[in-house]
Amino acid sequence: MKTFKIKSLLFLVLITLPTIKAQENKLSAEEIIKSYVEDYKNDQHAQHPMTFGINIVDKGQWTVNVSGEKVENLWDVSITSGLPNNPTFIYVIEHETLQAIHNGELNALTAQGKAFVGDYTPMSVKEMEGFKTSEDIDSEINKFSFHFWTKGFPEVVPFGEGLTRRAHGSNFVVFYYQKGLRTAWYRVLPNEIVRDDPREQVMPFPIMIVAIKGTTEGEVGGKRVSLTEGNTLFVPPYTTHKWWNETKEATEAVLIMFGEGA
Repeated sequence: MKTFKIKSLLFLVLITLPTIKAQENKLSAEEIIKSYVEDYKNDQHAQHPMTFGINIVDKGQWTVNVSGEKVENLWDVSITSGLPNNPTFIYVIEHETLQAIHNGELNALTAQGKAFVGDYTPMSVKEMEGFKTSEDIDSEINKFSFHFWTKGFPEVVPFGEGLTRRAHGSNFVVFYYQKGLRTAWYRVLPNEIVRDDPREQVMPFPIMIVAIKGTTEGEVGGKRVSLTEGNTLFVPPYTTHKWWNETKEATEAVLIMFGEGA
């Protein structure tokens, strides 16, 4: 009888722990956003003033203000209900996407990644009426997005199967974007073609492709190439390029896009 009680108790603990963990992960949208605000108070990048809005679809709207000042050894970062009074940018995020970012199942830059301007994304940056954007401002927002939506120090970005979205014909994880630098990881499944659309095949900046798994076939400037694991390939600016996987296993590569226009 005692053994039965012990086993029953252990069984109860085993089924309760995952339930508690699941409940911890299912915070409200406001609780999740506040956790990022609190984390950003410790981020050195909070020394740069920034005011922006957050709209969680069907869940609520908030304004976050980063004053750039310190209060008791923490950076002054505050949150209020409602969208900003003055024109700025707004993150529009689906609640499931916010939850996935909070759980480490997706990062914010990957959630925003797309091949073309009109493509759907579960997290996007919208401009309020009267807010004038530019290439430099967009670059600053990309950089800010990384630091605000990535917790901890040093900032760690996980990547791998199950943490991706699709664009350009395959699965990807964005690492970091700022003016003059874009980095991402791609996982190309068998028979997939990357940048098959001619509109995607020419970039105004150089690209380094670092093969880290398998062999990916490609065409660069009209010349057929095979990019094998352990090798790096340079694609000059304004040079056509596309890639495909003829093997039976997924291939992987890191893209480093840099220079003027990146």
